[in-house]
Amino acid sequence: MDTVPAAWLAELLTQLRASDFRAFTRLDVEQVCRTAGWLIQGESAVIIPGTPSGGYIDDANDPGADSERRVHLSIAVATIEPEQFRHYLDLAVTTWGAPTWFCGLSDLGVGWVDGNALRTLELSGRGAVSLRIESLDADTHRRWWNWKTQHHYPDLVDEGDRFPADEHDVADTSADDYEISFAWSAGSAGRGREIWSVYTLGHLRGLLSELLGSVHLAMRALGPGPEPLVLHFFDRDKTPDRYAQLELSPTEIRLRAFTTETTRPHLDRLDFIDCGEGSATRIWPTDQARAAATVTAVFLHRVGLGSQNLTMTESGNPLPLDHFSVDLQVDLEGEGGLSDEIPRR
Repeated sequence: MDTVPAAWLAELLTQLRASDFRAFTRLDVEQVCRTAGWLIQGESAVIIPGTPSGGYIDDANDPGADSERRVHLSIAVATIEPEQFRHYLDLAVTTWGAPTWFCGLSDLGVGWVDGNALRTLELSGRGAVSLRIESLDADTHRRWWNWKTQHHYPDLVDEGDRFPADEHDVADTSADDYEISFAWSAGSAGRGREIWSVYTLGHLRGLLSELLGSVHLAMRALGPGPEPLVLHFFDRDKTPDRYAQLELSPTEIRLRAFTTETTRPHLDRLDFIDCGEGSATRIWPTDQARAAATVTAVFLHRVGLGSQNLTMTESGNPLPLDHFSVDLQVDLEGEGGLSDEIPRR
């Protein structure tokens, strides 16, 4: 694994905080790099001695830009196991102060807002630690644009991808072509005010996969909270036939449902285990979030919850952070259900 000495990283963090990126134009960011003694190679690469692979200057993807286009600077810091992330976070807190927010979408991001600068310490699902410095306005505009345009997602989904065909249908589809900024957030100031809508069961499957993966990554990196994350799925009448509970703990993913005359055939076909007392469950290891999310979407569809009747709520306290929230709202279009159909293997 690639790592950097703590003293070197502390110096880099101090240098980034003291740097004046001005308006975050390319010329502004290139000037910061030259002042730091870093070599700019080509259009985007930045040679930073001591880092595993340097940094790069890239388009900030700012739909709200009304003048010269903004850019951001990203710097690769290390490749680690998630449990080592706390060391890097502690160094950043010592230099930059308490974080403004935490968030995740298949990854983990910790952000510090300082005037018009947003500094982010990021951990990818593959263990890559990086720093990102950009304009707060660019980040706000990008989130606003993704939120504003999300209602176009259903138009981009192929008819056959609106819900998974069965529990084995785990491959990426057109329903996974969405752009949202985060699935969960936490912290004293909050990541933003966006609540991201979910329009199809295929869309829900993709977002649940990323949510479960990201929260579990955060559990490993920050430590688990006192309670697991629990997502409740039900219809407006809260009937036992149409209810499911998806639970994430540090060690497993668990899907529960009531055992009724209507649900029993579907539960049997989906390999649920009868737990007695009128319920059944299916369990996955935490690295099988996509499989768990797929079975969840398939079960919801088969019991008739692939429509506007579906409601999702959350409970639990999965991380040692204040104000944790799942920032997703189910707003399905009518997709019908297969409550009377038992599929063949």
